[in-house]
Amino acid sequence: MKFSATHLIHKGNPMDKCPCLIPDENDNCIECGKHIDLPEIGEMPNLGDIPGICKLLDQTAHAYALVIRENSDPNDPSQPRLRFVGNKLMRLPHKALFTELMKPTYKEAKALGYKGTIERWSELVQERTFLSPPR
Repeated sequence: MKFSATHLIHKGNPMDKCPCLIPDENDNCIECGKHIDLPEIGEMPNLGDIPGICKLLDQTAHAYALVIRENSDPNDPSQPRLRFVGNKLMRLPHKALFTELMKPTYKEAKALGYKGTIERWSELVQERTFLSPPR
């Protein structure tokens, strides 16, 4: 049986099928051992105040969880609370209160250097809210 250099197996992966994504300290692929030519990085891009953005994200998620808790019906927590809006008794959905909370925090996040859209900011807050609701 003949093997060519392109079909050698290193750490269980055929070398010709390896995507060579993660380099080691010598710029060799950690999976197959083949050298990876890395591009030269000039100036580091400004990523903003990442710890500040994360802290704001946590604070916004906590505030949203509190809004959900306060807006939930005490008899049926799966439903929003009944409220008088004008002269009508209605249930304000959590989403309506969420959009009011997002606008000022998104502006603050942009001031800290956040580069995403308001839709992505909303998704991040919702993910964080449901991962760790307040006690």
